[in-house]
Amino acid sequence: MFVLFALGCTDAGVQSYNTPPAVSIVSPEDGAVADPGSLVELYGVARDAQTTYKELQITWESSLDGVFDTEVPDTNGDMHLAKNDFSPGLHVITLVATDIAGDSASVSIGLQIGDAANQEGAPTIVLINPNEGEQVGSSATINLLGTVTDDIDSPDTMPVEVLDDPDGILWTGYATSTGTLEVPFQPHTLGIHTLTVSALDSEGKKGTATVSFEVVQDNVPLVNISSPGDGDWFDTVDSVTFRGNVSDDTTAKELLAVSWTSDIQGALSTAIPDSNGDTTFATTLLGGTHVVTLTATDLDGNIGRDSLVVNIDDPLARDDDGDGYTEYGGDCDDTDDTLSPGEVDICDAIDNDCDGMLNDPYWDTYEPNNTMATAYDLGNVDGGGLWSGSSIEMSGLTFSDATDEDWFRWSAEDELWDNVEVLASATGLNVAGDYVIELYDDGGNLLSSDSGDGAIGADYSGDRWDDGEDDFYVRVYAISWPSASCATSYKLKIAS
Repeated sequence: MFVLFALGCTDAGVQSYNTPPAVSIVSPEDGAVADPGSLVELYGVARDAQTTYKELQITWESSLDGVFDTEVPDTNGDMHLAKNDFSPGLHVITLVATDIAGDSASVSIGLQIGDAANQEGAPTIVLINPNEGEQVGSSATINLLGTVTDDIDSPDTMPVEVLDDPDGILWTGYATSTGTLEVPFQPHTLGIHTLTVSALDSEGKKGTATVSFEVVQDNVPLVNISSPGDGDWFDTVDSVTFRGNVSDDTTAKELLAVSWTSDIQGALSTAIPDSNGDTTFATTLLGGTHVVTLTATDLDGNIGRDSLVVNIDDPLARDDDGDGYTEYGGDCDDTDDTLSPGEVDICDAIDNDCDGMLNDPYWDTYEPNNTMATAYDLGNVDGGGLWSGSSIEMSGLTFSDATDEDWFRWSAEDELWDNVEVLASATGLNVAGDYVIELYDDGGNLLSSDSGDGAIGADYSGDRWDDGEDDFYVRVYAISWPSASCATSYKLKIAS
């Protein structure tokens, strides 16, 4: 009898062992320094015994900028990359390689971009203006404001440098003794700018601060005058309303400085625009052709303008009735072509020739004598002896219009022995009218009067023992003046 045994053979297998990758940074050396914006070339090597180069996961990372590359090594495990946009400061550059088993290895170096700064005890710089991320116009002047302080040194003893990327060094100098730093400058290029301000103390420690801003194209303000229309006409008495609108690409509309001017009158208005950019005002203008200009200036000093012509007509310089005369030329009624300096004054109630004298061709030789104050002075009528028997007569007297009056004054040279008796008579008065004659003393007191037509008279007997009755006045006028009687004359006689 045979007994068979089945021998089972168990394959225990061969357990594999994985080793992590080997990595190294060949260049740059640990502690290398590079200028901001300069090209930094990085060389690394990554190899693994179990993983091919294509299967390795590679990561380049900066402690300041984060992951910046995941390059696959070549067949020899070598890697090369170039980078010029590292942020200023001290970077820890780390190269990490991970194989397919998940094992990884890393290596790090230090890389300083820009000068080593802001060590403990280094100067402290605080930037106030411009603001981070601020946009400014290309024509703007930026006022860099900040403070510089230090634990040991006075601010005015530490050299300060202001560097603009991309425009270069803007300024070197010192802050004030109180630490104030103020540097006005104008950017030269459009785009993102990074300002780096550094200060070096007596221990060789450097403090820095940075701020970035953007320079954008800055255009001049847009300006438009919408009213009145170009070439419109107005009178000097008219209130002309001006309307305009202003805007700018960098300055708020209500912050634009606005002025309205005339080439004849100068400044007209500085009406502040509203939030929509509208600016308006109203004014009268002198006669002439005005060039009116609206000017807007933005906060960067850029100036925009718009102009129009406004014609201002002085109505007094215009011949409205077509008689060849303006009011400046003496026309007393520019709505009536029969009244002007070129007309002949006729006998009516109108100043036809506009000379300010009504019917003056018909004035008698004693005019104007329409009031006591303008009375024609006949002088001494006493004749050098006793008053009795003295007389004077005026002929050719006229009433050129209904308001014309004739006043005369004379001196009687009254004495104690010379009693004054006066008779004033007017003859030849138009019978179609009604007239008055009045006798006054020099105090303006009415002594006697008469009225009527044809012939009228007024008399007065003085006090024999009063030697002060020297001066007398006579007044003749019409209370009903016949029209067209300018040339009708009468006589006036004064006798005792």
